Amino acid sequence: MPDDEKGKKPITDEIATASKDIDIFSGWLRRLENPDPTLRTESQGKGLKLYDEVDRDPHAGAVLQSRYLSVIGKEWEVLPAEEPARKGRPSSETRAQKIADFVKTSLENTNFDQARQELLQAILYGFYVGETIWTVRDGSIVPMKIRAKHPRRFSFTIDRELRLLTLQNMIEGEPVPDRKFIRFTYGSSDNPYGKGLGQKLWWPVWFKKNGIKFWLVFLEKFGMPTAVGKYPTGTLPEQQKALLDAIDAIHSETGVKIPNTMAIELLEAARRGTVTYETLCEYMDKQVSKAVLGQTASTEGTPGKLGNEDSQNETRQDIVEADAGLMDECLNGSLVKWIVDFNFPGVTDYPKIQTRTEAEKDLKPLAERDKTLVKDIGLPVAKRYFYETYAIPEPEEGEEVVKPEVRSQEPGAGRVFTEKAQGRFSQEDVEDLSTQGAIDSQEALSALLGPPVLEMIEGAESFEEIRAKIYEMYPEMNTKEFQELLARAIFAAGLTGYAASEGEEV
Repeated sequence: MPDDEKGKKPITDEIATASKDIDIFSGWLRRLENPDPTLRTESQGKGLKLYDEVDRDPHAGAVLQSRYLSVIGKEWEVLPAEEPARKGRPSSETRAQKIADFVKTSLENTNFDQARQELLQAILYGFYVGETIWTVRDGSIVPMKIRAKHPRRFSFTIDRELRLLTLQNMIEGEPVPDRKFIRFTYGSSDNPYGKGLGQKLWWPVWFKKNGIKFWLVFLEKFGMPTAVGKYPTGTLPEQQKALLDAIDAIHSETGVKIPNTMAIELLEAARRGTVTYETLCEYMDKQVSKAVLGQTASTEGTPGKLGNEDSQNETRQDIVEADAGLMDECLNGSLVKWIVDFNFPGVTDYPKIQTRTEAEKDLKPLAERDKTLVKDIGLPVAKRYFYETYAIPEPEEGEEVVKPEVRSQEPGAGRVFTEKAQGRFSQEDVEDLSTQGAIDSQEALSALLGPPVLEMIEGAESFEEIRAKIYEMYPEMNTKEFQELLARAIFAAGLTGYAASEGEEV
């Protein structure tokens, strides 16, 4: 960039305004027309009500609801604005945290989940509107209820301002007050009407609807053979009518009677080819599933493995995260700011809603790997890594924490180990424990063997004789005491090794 260009200020005004768009601005109206091509050719004056028929389709309605609920089913939280905590004061007591807690409590006390589910219908219509009903509770202004409004009731000016269509103003609409109507737009940041999936779903639903209509006609016509009556030349009209009545009776009667000069034949419908009405409807349902969910695995059950299940699940997860992010962004720029502005004047940094859409992870293999790296190999790892990886909040300064109790296998030293669990052992502590462990082991050995065993050992003439007699006496020995003896011996040996090491703290 030339030096003379670096000092110039950027152009802050919008250049490609709606009034310059030859496709969506008529020129003589002061409102903005919806540029949806499907609505322009198929709505016949219905406007966005046309997409109500898409929502009424059983399959389209089901996959759309599945997409909405996949976001509503996730946990959400309100994150405080970034604010440094004062020295000696926990972050939970900061003003930013108190504002975030107030916003969360306010949302929990209203129909927040229902409102978000209804606002997500913007995915179908392009945009959706929710009216906030405010109330005063405990001296604070909070939302009492959020009522969703069908987008057919609204229009926009060329400046993208929302207007409410009324009986008094059915063309341009009436202005709406500030901090009142939440508008969630999907698919387009330039067109306030958005770009909903309705314009993609309309045609598969329409073809399926008409396919079913022709399918029903076919079933009515060819579900049973067509009866053909034959009569000889010169048959009187009354007799011809009697033959026609007999043909009609075939559909409901078990038998008919006709003169032997007449005949009734049944024509069977002959069809060729593999394409059926059912195949057509199934194909259209799959197109709807792809348009809404990005794949068909969630709605079309297929036995066995297809080999691409992981990629289809990843696609579904991407859609959930994107929808949740768009909804959070909409609410953070409207409802959250309004609650804060009404109750905390002067705030410039606002809290934010965040929906937790991360897929659940199996942390057991990761924990085993981390244990091997840190405990067995001794790899230095920052504590922050464990808090972030396992989503555990880091304890604040002065907050009580849980620590594992250090226990010894040697019962006699359990009290000493418990008392030393919070600190480090000195050389003197180790020597005392080593001596006490040896004494306890000797006492346990004497109690276990007893006079009969000692007398047997003293009177034996060889090790083979001692071994044979010990095998004979083994059933009478207390194996539980023998296990305890081994534990004490191992403990005493370990302490003796510590005592023999250098005199630094352990």
